[in-house]
Amino acid sequence: MFQWINRKENVKYILCFRPLYGAAVGIAICLLQILCQRLEFGQTCFALVGAAIPVLMSGGIYLSGFMNTSETLTVGLYEKAGLHEKAGCKDKNAGAADGSATGTYRLIAAMTFYLLYAGGLAVIRGDSQLVLLGLGFVISRALHGMAFLWFPAAEKGKSTRADFSLVLKRTLRIILSVILALCFCTCIMIEPIMGMLEALLSMWIWTYYYYMSKKIFGGVTEESAGYFLVLCELAAVLFVGMFGKAFL
Repeated sequence: MFQWINRKENVKYILCFRPLYGAAVGIAICLLQILCQRLEFGQTCFALVGAAIPVLMSGGIYLSGFMNTSETLTVGLYEKAGLHEKAGCKDKNAGAADGSATGTYRLIAAMTFYLLYAGGLAVIRGDSQLVLLGLGFVISRALHGMAFLWFPAAEKGKSTRADFSLVLKRTLRIILSVILALCFCTCIMIEPIMGMLEALLSMWIWTYYYYMSKKIFGGVTEESAGYFLVLCELAAVLFVGMFGKAFL
């Protein structure tokens, strides 16, 4: 009776609606900026509260994937360098509960994300910056959905994505590609140089995500997809904030 709420079964249908959710996040941040300006709450309030909005609106699911994947990548670097045991990480699967160092990687990743995100928002003031930032949420979620359609899946049991029929996959690819193209064109129309660079930046991160997920996980997983989404949005806010502050 309630099979329709099963996320694994319905992920194939919600991929094309995720960009709309990104638009909602962007609108919420824009409204927050207007509120902070009219009530004179200040840019610091906007930055600190605004950094929490994407996490609160998603329930933290993408940030959780970012934290877990960051931990996996960090532990892998320690092991490759032969420093894993020196760092007190004798059990790479251990968490913070037993006092091992691996649990701290997740916390460091979350704190770094929040500080960098708030720092990027702190220098966003212009209307064009806000629009580019809002479009960044749509772009990241369009690419997030496209990764499930173009990139190889991880081994069975590690990936939660649904099986797509050829017709459905083709339809979703067209829809998401059109949304992405419209966002890129809009960014370029608003600020030609910044818009082009924002598009190139997001595509570069998407390419990095492809090679990273294939090498580390054998393909796309839900957690690695969350890692990409958070990384893409973090890069967008830093780029729009700092580049816009310097050149607009």
